[in-house]
Amino acid sequence: VPAVTHAQVDKVDVVKGADGWKLQVNGEDYYVKGVVWGYTPRGQNYTYNLFGQPDEQIRKILDYDFGLMAKMGVNTIRSFTMIPPKWVTYIYREHGIMSVINPLMGRYGYNVDGKWIPFTDYSDPRTREVLKRDMQEFVRRYKDTPGVLMFAFGNESNYGLSWSSFEIENLPEGEQNTAKARFLYSLWNEVVAAGKSIAPNHPFTIVNGDIQYIDLIAELCPDIDMLGTNVYRGSSFTDLWRDVDAKLDLPVIFFEFGSDAFNARDFQEDQLSQALILKDQWQEMYNKSASNGEEGNSIGAFIFEWRDEWWKYLQIERLDIQDTNASWANQAYLFDWAEGKNNMNEEWFGITALGPSNSDGVATARPRMAYDVMQEVFRMDPYSASKADINSMFANMDVGLFELRGDVRAVKAEMEEDKKKLSFTGGRLQGEMVVRGDELGYSADGERSLTFSDGQMVFLDFGFQPTDRVSGQMSLNILGNVAEKRPLEFTYGDRGLPVGFLKIDIAGDEVSTRDFLFEGRERVQLYDFNATYEGENVDVEAFYHTPRFHWGYEGDHFGLIREATDIAGVDIWDQSAPSGVEITGKGKWDGVTLLFGPEVYWGANPKVVFKYDFKLAKFDWTFIHSEDVARRDDGSGLSESTDRQSRQTTLTAEREFSNGWKLELGGIISAPEEIDDVYDRVGEDGNIYVDKIEDEDALGFRAKLTFPWNETYLQAWHAGLVADAGNPHKTFGVFDPSRLPTSGLGNKQEYEAGMILRFGDFMLYPRVLYRDNLVHANPFIAPSNTEGEFVEGIFSPGINPRNTDTDPFAVLGNREARSAEMYLTYDPTGATQFYDWDNDWREDAKFAFNIGGTYTEFPTPTDSYLFFFEPANANVPFGAGLPKEDVWALSSRMVFNPNSNRKYIIKLIRGFEQSSGTPNGPARDYYQLHWKSEFNRKHVFEGYFMKDSWGPYDFYRQFNNAFPEQVKLDYSILLGGSGVQLGSVEDERRATR
Repeated sequence: VPAVTHAQVDKVDVVKGADGWKLQVNGEDYYVKGVVWGYTPRGQNYTYNLFGQPDEQIRKILDYDFGLMAKMGVNTIRSFTMIPPKWVTYIYREHGIMSVINPLMGRYGYNVDGKWIPFTDYSDPRTREVLKRDMQEFVRRYKDTPGVLMFAFGNESNYGLSWSSFEIENLPEGEQNTAKARFLYSLWNEVVAAGKSIAPNHPFTIVNGDIQYIDLIAELCPDIDMLGTNVYRGSSFTDLWRDVDAKLDLPVIFFEFGSDAFNARDFQEDQLSQALILKDQWQEMYNKSASNGEEGNSIGAFIFEWRDEWWKYLQIERLDIQDTNASWANQAYLFDWAEGKNNMNEEWFGITALGPSNSDGVATARPRMAYDVMQEVFRMDPYSASKADINSMFANMDVGLFELRGDVRAVKAEMEEDKKKLSFTGGRLQGEMVVRGDELGYSADGERSLTFSDGQMVFLDFGFQPTDRVSGQMSLNILGNVAEKRPLEFTYGDRGLPVGFLKIDIAGDEVSTRDFLFEGRERVQLYDFNATYEGENVDVEAFYHTPRFHWGYEGDHFGLIREATDIAGVDIWDQSAPSGVEITGKGKWDGVTLLFGPEVYWGANPKVVFKYDFKLAKFDWTFIHSEDVARRDDGSGLSESTDRQSRQTTLTAEREFSNGWKLELGGIISAPEEIDDVYDRVGEDGNIYVDKIEDEDALGFRAKLTFPWNETYLQAWHAGLVADAGNPHKTFGVFDPSRLPTSGLGNKQEYEAGMILRFGDFMLYPRVLYRDNLVHANPFIAPSNTEGEFVEGIFSPGINPRNTDTDPFAVLGNREARSAEMYLTYDPTGATQFYDWDNDWREDAKFAFNIGGTYTEFPTPTDSYLFFFEPANANVPFGAGLPKEDVWALSSRMVFNPNSNRKYIIKLIRGFEQSSGTPNGPARDYYQLHWKSEFNRKHVFEGYFMKDSWGPYDFYRQFNNAFPEQVKLDYSILLGGSGVQLGSVEDERRATR
């Protein structure tokens, strides 16, 4: 290791001698003994920002990880995270470990002039210009930083020319994208050449996928100082050394290589196989180093990777579970390879296992057997040892001892986490004190009118893993006292409030009444539960009150399966949704999904859903059938109506064309049980007609075309009278600011269009929607009078607005509409998308905002909405529909991050809108201000001020109950944990659930 105590900027050279290639730092031989390092605790993913934490916490994490690395003998790291220069130097000076600066150069997309391009086009002149400019800026930033070993660009960028996603796929065969590759490699060389002119004291290279396109590298990359490559060939690198020596005459450095530590065939952790493969690989590398009589072009490598990462499989889901899914196949790893099956487990590549956080909040690392093997290997300097000494060391290594150490650590870790039995994993204690009063009582009696109540509850979390294939977690909720806050606030735990009833006794002619009060109800309740079984051909997940995502990106273009991530909103009403079982096929059952349960999303009827994904004629097809097996017997909120039992079948096709066009086509058959049902309507002549549902009324068709320029789309949707779908998916998910009056109900001809315009860090998104009904809503027309009045000799029966309980269809959210909106968004940090569901705590821009509005003309009235009347346990119609109206809303959301310890979020809303149920009362002209602030990731202040607005829960808008002013102030302190607050500032969203 270089003498770091006095080092400033190191001079690093690549030197070729008579006996081979060497890397030298300040004139001293330097063989890279490296690991790929990253830090992602359990429950986090690639968006986790270590260097956005307080300095004290960063220092604790670095000291823990790099202390372990230094003991192992690591002298260099490569990281996908751009470590700030001061921390590069800290790592170097405190732990003697150097760093490779490795900008990914558009490998996983890039922001070009404010537009995020998910798959970088290296042939585009502007993209090349931006990438070259930005890479030079990285070099300038780090060129004088002590601790920098070299610069490398990209990460298997050649594979990105053929892979279709960011999850690891099977390695591409041959060189099928040579034309695209020429643009990539020529740009790589331009970047390297420019970088070398800025930082002449450091070598430069690329990170290639294996030696694919080696002839293009020889032709187009003359300025690289070495070949950097990621190689997964099993125990040996075979003829790579010879090929590179012959065609490039350059030294080789592996930026990734290694083995996972999970045996996909035996379905268990396999420390031994991982360690033995690494042992063989390093023995070969040492033999290929200078002075050993072979090619002499090995100068070191970086093991992939230091610690397991639990987000690699689904990336945004199951982040607190280490998945055993094998995502790609590689026959070179024979210890678990089987014909036709995947065997590479992306979440198990660490030479240390990802452990729980310690008392300092640092994610621990449990060294595997490979750690001990590499500690022994790194004690030897291949440049000073003879070939005989090298091979003797590897041959005489006490592998059995290292295996024992690894097994003992694994057993201890299992005992500490109690993984093999039900174990207590954590919990939460919550207490509150409430003083209540009202203006009238306080004016009359002063403080004597105030009442006091208190509440306590505890959550106890448990984990279990009885076998390697079965794992899960559950939480229990235990109530103490329950504070009385209704009707101002409804909260989880209100189930424990006393319930009173009146008992009437009749004895002859005497009637007496007695009041009863039930107290102490439901003190213990299962809060949530999740269990998974990972089999050879199927995965089974049972879920109860845990977040569930929609299937919109999996072919469910009609939105039959709704998103159920607002668990806090469900908690308000002491509901337990979602709950059910999902079975996902793999292997020979790949593409098959079966979902069933009593409430698979909030408000769903008990149902069974079958989905099958397949490819045909260059299209991705999805078939879905949803069958309700019963009807819910209660509402999903305080007064949310229930839906009739029904069934739906959809078939969709999707294709992305090579020139950037995308086509989606789909059809739906919905509610066939309503065919031949009778409905009434008013004709254009004013007469009342009785009609019936025909076969075609159950059919719907949808088509969407997305253009490659400006992300423009056109959509057409025709739906018969009863061809109801689910919830339409919005462009930006649950926090899309759009107020376009989209609806999944049938009885419509609907057209929608939008265009995303990007200007630097700004995005302008105009959208329009036009919808007509096939049959209009019914007005109220009284029947003929009691004296027997006839109209042209015909008795007039009158007509009422329809509702979805007594009629086959009703005009509600699918009413005729002409709507337009525009939103401007400023977001300078593309990695933390402004509309992501977790943006409140992920957003790292100093300032980001949106502003915009929606104007909608409703030229016709609606039929009657329903509400759930709990005393009767039934839906009840409001009896009349909403009148025609023109409505509008303006809104803006702003996020401020002045530093890593402070965050402010503000949302403003100004609108003129109708109720969501009753026609009584006017449309409301209202103002809302919602705010939230966080300090030191511990103190959270939030609240709102609303003027002339509905109350904070959905039933207020349903019954059009508004208040002159509403104010809420709330303070919370986090006594432990990660400091992550999953709640959103957008309380206005919850108010309209």
